[in-house]
Amino acid sequence: MYPEGGNEGGGGDYLPSGGGLKSRLGANIEGLIPLILIIIIAAYAGSKLGFWSIPYVDSDDPAYMLIIGEPSHELKNILDEDKDLVRYTVRDAYSMAVSPEQQLQQYQIVMLDQSKQADKSVPRVLGDAIKEWVKKGGKFIVVKDSGIYRAGAADVIGWKATFGDIMPVECNLEKDYVPTCTKPIRITGKIFRQDFKHQIMEGIEVAHADPDGVYFLETFNVVPVGNQVAYIQNMTTPAYYPGVVEKTWFGIGKVIYFNYDPGATKGVFENTLRYLS
Repeated sequence: MYPEGGNEGGGGDYLPSGGGLKSRLGANIEGLIPLILIIIIAAYAGSKLGFWSIPYVDSDDPAYMLIIGEPSHELKNILDEDKDLVRYTVRDAYSMAVSPEQQLQQYQIVMLDQSKQADKSVPRVLGDAIKEWVKKGGKFIVVKDSGIYRAGAADVIGWKATFGDIMPVECNLEKDYVPTCTKPIRITGKIFRQDFKHQIMEGIEVAHADPDGVYFLETFNVVPVGNQVAYIQNMTTPAYYPGVVEKTWFGIGKVIYFNYDPGATKGVFENTLRYLS
């Protein structure tokens, strides 16, 4: 005799299928927890050791930045003062021609600043490596006319042939067939915020903040093809020029172009370091 509703085939040990599924899922999840913890610890350790970069994991640590070229005296002073934001190394472009992919992986930010140097060329292998590094999440800063030539290729002018489509500005020909990125323009100007939501200009509506203050800048009449974060206004003529322009790749790779020496605007450059870090 079995209880009412029972089953002669040993129904006393029967469990509803829903309870069995829940039990099995719980057991599987418990078994996965140690594996998940191991993966998290390995990922964090690898990020700390510099094997790879994980966004926001090291947000309180200084960013490691490579400067290809030579920063201006004003920009170097900012970098030396802001050791809590960035630790930097200065290298020559030609020293990066050997295994550039491996060298770039050591840094969170790379800045190309040859604006004070006579040689503004970049080896092809370095240009190709930077392009791929950015598309995989690298953060790249370019200053003024840096990198407008490819080493050993007299027929290449501008950034397109060296860095492909990652640059947020273009170097076009003027009426006299002279590329705009080869013709520096010296102006007395101010820098105005254009993208009011961008972190780079956060808290900065206009620079110079002093109503009577101006900057004596060297700039170029390049064409923006990315997001124009800020623009330069010549205060003696009605001329305008791109100031800071950005292009992003898949939401993580970023290229920031400064159409002036970023050492002139400490607040803007510090915001840029925080943004890219």
